[in-house]
Amino acid sequence: MKFFEKIFGKPEPIPKLGRNEICWCGSGKKYKHCHLESDEKRRSKFRAVTCTTAA
Repeated sequence: MKFFEKIFGKPEPIPKLGRNEICWCGSGKKYKHCHLESDEKRRSKFRAVTCTTAA
Protein backbone atom coordinates (compact mmCIF):
# COMPACT_ATOMS: atom_id res chain seq x y z
CA MET A 1 0.00 0.00 0.00
CA LYS A 2 2.82 2.42 0.80
CA PHE A 3 4.27 1.76 -2.65
CA PHE A 4 1.08 3.04 -4.28
CA GLU A 5 0.93 6.04 -1.95
CA LYS A 6 4.41 7.04 -3.10
CA ILE A 7 3.39 6.80 -6.76
CA PHE A 8 -0.17 8.15 -6.65
CA GLY A 9 -0.11 10.15 -3.43
CA LYS A 10 -2.31 9.57 -0.44
CA PRO A 11 -5.94 9.24 -1.52
CA GLU A 12 -8.24 11.92 -0.19
CA PRO A 13 -11.24 10.53 1.65
CA ILE A 14 -14.43 10.33 -0.38
CA PRO A 15 -17.49 10.88 1.77
CA LYS A 16 -20.11 8.12 1.79
CA LEU A 17 -23.55 9.63 1.42
CA GLY A 18 -26.96 8.30 0.60
CA ARG A 19 -28.13 8.99 -2.96
CA ASN A 20 -30.88 11.34 -1.80
CA GLU A 21 -28.85 13.37 0.68
CA ILE A 22 -27.63 16.89 -0.06
CA CYS A 23 -24.25 16.78 -1.82
CA TRP A 24 -21.11 17.32 0.22
CA CYS A 25 -19.84 20.08 -2.13
CA GLY A 26 -22.46 22.58 -0.99
CA SER A 27 -24.26 22.94 -4.31
CA GLY A 28 -27.64 22.25 -2.72
CA LYS A 29 -28.35 19.45 -5.22
CA LYS A 30 -29.00 15.86 -4.28
CA TYR A 31 -25.86 13.76 -4.25
CA LYS A 32 -27.14 11.49 -7.04
CA HIS A 33 -27.45 14.46 -9.40
CA CYS A 34 -24.18 16.11 -8.43
CA HIS A 35 -21.10 14.03 -7.47
CA LEU A 36 -22.28 10.41 -7.16
CA GLU A 37 -20.97 9.29 -10.55
CA SER A 38 -17.57 10.97 -10.23
CA ASP A 39 -17.09 9.69 -6.66
CA GLU A 40 -17.91 6.12 -7.73
CA LYS A 41 -15.36 6.33 -10.55
CA ARG A 42 -12.71 7.55 -8.10
CA ARG A 43 -13.55 4.76 -5.64
CA SER A 44 -13.38 2.04 -8.30
CA LYS A 45 -10.10 3.44 -9.69
CA PHE A 46 -8.57 3.38 -6.21
CA ARG A 47 -9.84 -0.17 -5.57
CA ALA A 48 -8.37 -1.37 -8.86
CA VAL A 49 -4.95 0.02 -7.94
CA THR A 50 -4.93 -1.36 -4.40
CA CYS A 51 -6.52 -4.75 -5.10
CA THR A 52 -4.22 -7.54 -3.93
CA THR A 53 -6.17 -10.52 -5.26
CA ALA A 54 -5.03 -12.15 -8.44
CA ALA A 55 -7.53 -12.08 -11.28
